[in-house]
Amino acid sequence: MTTPFVSAHTMFLVLVSPTGQYSIWPAVLQVPAGWQVVHGVACRQSCEEFVAAVRVDLPAAA
Repeated sequence: MTTPFVSAHTMFLVLVSPTGQYSIWPAVLQVPAGWQVVHGVACRQSCEEFVAAVRVDLPAAA
């Protein structure tokens, strides 16, 4: 049995938590409470590229 996290045909979202943590999340699953969609519905590669671009722009943690 495959999960939506590893299925080749799953579409994804990029979520951000209230603390600024990013997550690539299967679009078929409910968005967890408190998290916001910031990218998608898109293929996993597109979501990974979005997160990589955002991470370059993030300031270093104090």
